[in-house]
Formats: sequence, structure tokens, C-alpha cells
Amino acid sequence: MKILEIKVLKGPNYWSVRRPKLIQMKLDLEELEQSPTNKIPGFGERLEKLFPTMIEHRCSEAMRGGFFKRVDEGTWMGHVIEHIALELQTLAGMDVGFGRTRTPEGEIEGVYYVVFSYMEEDAGVHAAQASVNIAQALVDGKEYDLANDIQQLREIREDTRLGRLCP
Repeated sequence: MKILEIKVLKGPNYWSVRRPKLIQMKLDLEELEQSPTNKIPGFGERLEKLFPTMIEHRCSEAMRGGFFKRVDEGTWMGHVIEHIALELQTLAGMDVGFGRTRTPEGEIEGVYYVVFSYMEEDAGVHAAQASVNIAQALVDGKEYDLANDIQQLREIREDTRLGRLCP
């Protein structure tokens, strides 16, 4: 997987007129385009172990645990990354919840827009980058220091929410 671009959207935009603070990440899944989550051995279990609080993500199933149900049935990695980015920010104390993952018109197979809300711009960008790293670690079955990302997001939130101090 690789991030092709990250845009910070402010104000009404293509994705929402009511949610003016969105990150739009253009993501190439590369070889993972051929591997939905139900085809990656142990992926769902590793995801649930790392993010047990995602049980509250209802997703399109409109029920508690709906996102995990989608992962078990098979969903694309862009969709998982959207949920990881939202959950990272939530765990760091930021109230976010809107996300969408779509294929851009006319793009090559495997390229997606992963869009999600943010409270603090720098935290949203960090969450985008970290969510891709986390998803790759889960695919590879590698350990990941989630606490470090959450702490970094908290520090970004605190440094930026009331304005930055100038040296």
C-alpha cells in the first residue's frame, strides 16, 4: 500500500456540506486490491485484538459490531483504514465519526479515496499516515505500538487546539 496524496479539506466539499473538516487520502492498495479482509488469514482477529473499542463502529450494518461483521465477510483495506483513522483520533480524545471510502472515477484499479473527519488538522494528517502503517502491520501479522500513536495524537491535539506557542 502507498499513500498517493493527503489533502486537508476545510469548508463545504465534495464529500459533505455539513462536515467541513475532512482528510482526503488517495491510497493505492497495490497487491491488497486482490485481498479483501476475509482472505487475509487472522486479519479480523488481529484487528479486534488491537482495537476492541471498534465494536462500537456500526458501519453500514447499522448495529453494534457492524464493522467487525463487514471485516469477517470481507471488505477492502481502504475501508479498514478509514475506520482505523477514526478510531485512533477517538482514542486520543477527539470526537470524530464521519468517513467514506470510494473509488475515484477513471482511476486505475486499487486506488481509493479514504475520507474521514478530523478535529485538529495535524492530528488528521497523522491519523491518515498511522492508519496505513497499522493496517500493513495487521496484514503482515506484526506487532504494532498503538499506544505511541495515540500519545502522539494527544500531544498534537494539545499543541494545536488552542493555538501554537511560538518559540
